[in-house]
Amino acid sequence: MRKHIVVTVVTVVLPLCSVVRANAQAWSDHARVSINAGVQQPSTTFSATTHVPVYEGTSTLTTNYTVPVGAFFDADVILRASGGFGIEIGVSSFSKSQTAPISGTIPHPFLGNPPRPISGTSGPLERSEVVGHIDAAYVMSAGWIDLAVSAGPSFFTVNQDLVADVTFNESASFDRVTFTGATVTNAQATKLGFNAGVDVGIKLSKNVGVGGMVRYSHASMVFPLQTTSGVSADAGGAHVGGGLRVYF
Repeated sequence: MRKHIVVTVVTVVLPLCSVVRANAQAWSDHARVSINAGVQQPSTTFSATTHVPVYEGTSTLTTNYTVPVGAFFDADVILRASGGFGIEIGVSSFSKSQTAPISGTIPHPFLGNPPRPISGTSGPLERSEVVGHIDAAYVMSAGWIDLAVSAGPSFFTVNQDLVADVTFNESASFDRVTFTGATVTNAQATKLGFNAGVDVGIKLSKNVGVGGMVRYSHASMVFPLQTTSGVSADAGGAHVGGGLRVYF
């Protein structure tokens, strides 16, 4: 998936950069608004192990999470400061749900007996990301095509459903357990990250156009969870999409 993104940038965006730069004119607009929808990729994975007191022992449960590819929505405005330079302020959002496999052991109620294995799958676990961007931007214009390059800090707020414990049934002999469900809690984390992107606009009139964009953002999060010391996961990814452009 990352290779596909790189190929897209190299084969589409870079030639446009060359064309625009060769025919570059002074950016005459005071502001440039972009409203986009597209796909956040690639999918990412992380895992967490929880420990919960059971009988006279402690259960050990490992959950393997996947944040799948999904749709994002993005809006930003570039305000011209001087020449082609400007300040970009934007926000993007992403949400998706995915089940997660769980495996581990449950202590035996009688001391001296080995712990009993357990495995199962959670219900859909929701992941949502809201990211604010404040970037330095540079806009080049060539007739009816304009190109904006930007980079700067990103402020991530991420909510993630996490498996804190499991429910189970025991056999009459207590030698086996059967997974019956997962106890889920929602955790939130905030973190400062970064982003960089390229946006191409095609004017259909003086004030309205369409365009495409590629933006990469990233932050490393730690979600609080009582039954662990914290759950580490990455947030962000590559946004590839397009939509409306408005010029003032």
